[in-house]
Formats: sequence, C-alpha cells, structure tokens
Amino acid sequence: MKKYLIIIIAAISLNSFAQDLRIGLTLAPTINFNKNLQKVDGKWKTIESSGGLGWKGGLLADYRFAGNYNLHSGILIHSKSFNADNYSGSVTSIEIPLALKLRSKEVTDNVHITGFFGGTADLNVGARYKDKNGDEIQAIDLYNKFGTSFMAGAGAEYDLDFGSVGIGLSYHLGLTNIKKESDTFKTIPKHLSVDMVFYF
Repeated sequence: MKKYLIIIIAAISLNSFAQDLRIGLTLAPTINFNKNLQKVDGKWKTIESSGGLGWKGGLLADYRFAGNYNLHSGILIHSKSFNADNYSGSVTSIEIPLALKLRSKEVTDNVHITGFFGGTADLNVGARYKDKNGDEIQAIDLYNKFGTSFMAGAGAEYDLDFGSVGIGLSYHLGLTNIKKESDTFKTIPKHLSVDMVFYF
C-alpha cells in the first residue's frame, strides 16, 4: 500500500512541476567588447579594448515557483568575435545561466513584461587568433577553462495558443579574468545580447 501511495504522490508532484515549467529555444545576436588591463604601480589601468559581433543559441527553462517569480536557467553556446589593432579572434563558450526572473501579469492582450538578474557559469571550449599577417592559430590554451558573469535584462513576451514568443535586451559583465596571464595583465569580457526566445 505504501508503494502505491508513494507512486501517486510522485506522479502528482511531477505533474505539478511540469505545469509550472516552460522550455524554450533561444537565438540571440550579441555585441561583444573586452577590457584589457595592466597593473601599473599597483593599480589596474585599461590599456586596450577589443570588440566584435557574435551570436548565442540553445535551450532555456523557466520554473515558476511563486506567483510571477521564476527560476531561469538553461544551456547556451556563445560564439563571440573581437578585433584589436594587431589581431582578431573568436572565442566559443558554453554558458549556463541561473537567474531570478519576474514575468508580470498581462499589461495588455496576451503581453507580459519580463525582467531578470543573476549570473552565468561559463566554460570556454574554443578560441583562435588571426594576426596582422592573416595567420590563424588555435588559442584555447591561452584561456581559463571556467569563468563567471553577472547578467541583467528586460523584455516582453506575447502568449500564443501554442506557446509564447519573447524579445529582450540583456547586459553581461564578466567577473573573472578569462585569459591565462600573469599577475600584471587581465582581460574582462562584456557583451550586450538581443534575446529572442520561443517557449513551448
């Protein structure tokens, strides 16, 4: 009897969880800009900035745990380019966001305002450089494998009969040095993202 009771409770809990869970697909163009710093006389000074365009895409998940509040997560692939005076390059990362997301009640027919803030865990899986002569080298060994970022954003979602679509803008600020440099150099990544998503 206890076995059947446990199965029934588990089934009810799983059904309740599924009703509050939304899975989405996202594709987002990004504007990337790195800040390169050097320690001079014990103080960090910006010596160069580099930037470029990129894109990210993957799966998102929103779990509504209370009222209009959601736990926002997922797994994304982010390919970002950058250009400086003497070189250009690209870095590919896997981003795992974890954020608190607010989805408002309808502000007009089927339209909801959204906002979120939190962070990401970043795994750098690929990198390459092109020098001023056009020679290309694989450069993943120059980067730290792991990093973290702060993120915050806002947007809107429109409910359809078979899901919802959303668009928004988010800002991502790196909290860690992404390059394997000495104690006198570091590179901090930042990017803006135009977030487009479809939730099932």
